[in-house]
Amino acid sequence: MFLQRFPKWFPWMRSLVFVGLGCLALGIVAATDSPDLRAGDWPIVRGNVLGTGVAEGKLPQSPKLLWEFKTGIDQAGFEGTPVIADGKVFLGDFIGHVYAIDLKTGQLVWKVKEKDGFLAAGCCSNGILVMGDFSGNIFGYKISDGTKVWSVEIDSQIVRGGNLIGEDVLLSTDAGSLIGLELSTGKEKWKYATGDQLNSTASIWKQQALLGGCDSRLHQVDLTKGTPLRESLDLGAPTLSTPNIIGDIAIVPTQPGNVYAIRIDTGETLWSYNPDQSLNTDIRTSSATLAQYKDGKLDGIVVVPSRNRRLLGLDASNGKLKWEAVLRKRAEAAPVVCDGRAWIGGTDGMIYSISLVDGKETWSYQMSGQILASPAVAENRLIIASEKGSVVCFGE
Repeated sequence: MFLQRFPKWFPWMRSLVFVGLGCLALGIVAATDSPDLRAGDWPIVRGNVLGTGVAEGKLPQSPKLLWEFKTGIDQAGFEGTPVIADGKVFLGDFIGHVYAIDLKTGQLVWKVKEKDGFLAAGCCSNGILVMGDFSGNIFGYKISDGTKVWSVEIDSQIVRGGNLIGEDVLLSTDAGSLIGLELSTGKEKWKYATGDQLNSTASIWKQQALLGGCDSRLHQVDLTKGTPLRESLDLGAPTLSTPNIIGDIAIVPTQPGNVYAIRIDTGETLWSYNPDQSLNTDIRTSSATLAQYKDGKLDGIVVVPSRNRRLLGLDASNGKLKWEAVLRKRAEAAPVVCDGRAWIGGTDGMIYSISLVDGKETWSYQMSGQILASPAVAENRLIIASEKGSVVCFGE
């Protein structure tokens, strides 16, 4: 069913309140689990261990292009979302290069070359960048200079970015396993097999990982042992989306276009969004959720991209459609929410800023080549990469 993608060559004040709450949550997570990361870094593919896709800080109403970095080779393009730490942007290209780019200037800090290419985002913590290639090799590099600290080989390719918990990194494999590695050495601590393909990153809730896959189930995995905590929950359809966790609720889109808000502790469905299936509502990437959770209720917005060129804004309290934005071409990568807007790239190379209030386009920029990677936000700058080997930075 799922084809692997290989390189083919409410009012505005209310929105700002949600941004502030999201920032507070991110700060607590960073301070607890990654003590060396600065507030405002983007060390994980969805920005934080909760997988929400929400960035702190502000972006200009009409961001300006501050710099552009080019690999100089069309085949050396990008599908993995950039990750950002220690003032550097990290990403790997289709032909095996790993880059560290200065966030302020766009200048290359270091570059290393591996035998095989990268489709997945990296993740950063404790001075180490972890990258997995599409041949099943995983590498740990010093983020300061690119020195390889360790490398391991597993049985399948890494197709999505990792997540972090304490001194460990979690990685999903195309063979359907979630593996826990020791960050400092790459040593495997445990492996959990779902029985089918995985195309999403695990999110972390308390001391468990939440993970949906092509087996149409939502798995809850003990982070210390790699064992299931309870029977996995039937989602009714496969999912390629990283769960967004808000309080005790997980937002989980499924491939046919249904979106669920699920209580993690009980498995109860708080609400579901069920689209008109005649509209080609496939969801093959992750949503972003900006919301607060109080007294058993959600308040905020869920931003969901579908393959029919629609970006949907769902009311987080009940799953009802608030607005629908129509893009020029479909989006293959997940949106990021920052400063009252959703930021997303399309397969036509267009970058969009969409208001969370009404779904109106507030800004756009045309890049060269398809955008297959989600944006990243750090230090009030937006970073996004294309499959033509270009990385661009926008800000004030």
